[in-house]
Amino acid sequence: MKINIGFIKSESQFLLKEMGTDSQVESRTLDTIEIKECPLNLLFFPEQTPPEGLAKTLSEEEKFYPILSAASFGLESETFDSLDAQELADLFAKINSRWILNNNIKTIEQIYSVISYLRDLWQSDRSAFFEELWFILKTNLASTELTAVFHDVKDIGGDKGEKPVLAYSYVTGEKTPQIFEGKEKEEGLMKEYASEFGEHFEITEFDSNKGQLVATVKIGLSPILIMAKLSTFNQLQRSILIALFSGIAQDQ
Repeated sequence: MKINIGFIKSESQFLLKEMGTDSQVESRTLDTIEIKECPLNLLFFPEQTPPEGLAKTLSEEEKFYPILSAASFGLESETFDSLDAQELADLFAKINSRWILNNNIKTIEQIYSVISYLRDLWQSDRSAFFEELWFILKTNLASTELTAVFHDVKDIGGDKGEKPVLAYSYVTGEKTPQIFEGKEKEEGLMKEYASEFGEHFEITEFDSNKGQLVATVKIGLSPILIMAKLSTFNQLQRSILIALFSGIAQDQ
């Protein structure tokens, strides 16, 4: 699993450390205007409070990943830059686990309103439903990549009044979701896991070493295949997703 951690050096620059699946670390200095476009997983600012000129940007970004004071961890720009792959991984794991737990607790506290909101979208706007579902899954799993493949209805157009046909679409992204028309790959995946779709949310595969999770669920007659890259998966996260999908699927 790839991990991107940033350290704000000034209002104009931040240091990005990219750790790949081979545990190799690459460092780059970027302009802070690129923060919004960069698939960060963790970001530090140097003092106790964020730089005034970046306050708005960081306020908008903190829903996607943890943003913390480096001073709280005894880090300065030079010490951060000197961290090796294992030190970065340990630091990320410690902070990320807290962030996940905080998101899990928020979801539990708001579970009724979240389910009601998604149930309404399921009936009124499927695209918006899957975009919102994608974000809820991402924040509760802290996934670095997340894809959900689902049944969709495609209008084939024409002048003969042809009826819409059943097709596949998928919502995917690292930071924000985008919906695309499914191709042969997505159709093949849905056929491969066809026997796994049941009434309840199920974890089909989880490889902790690779940080890969595959899950299946059905809402009414509609199967959904979820594939995520993440650093950890625990019973609390599993229980939240079971409750979420059970609530959405009720009476559908």
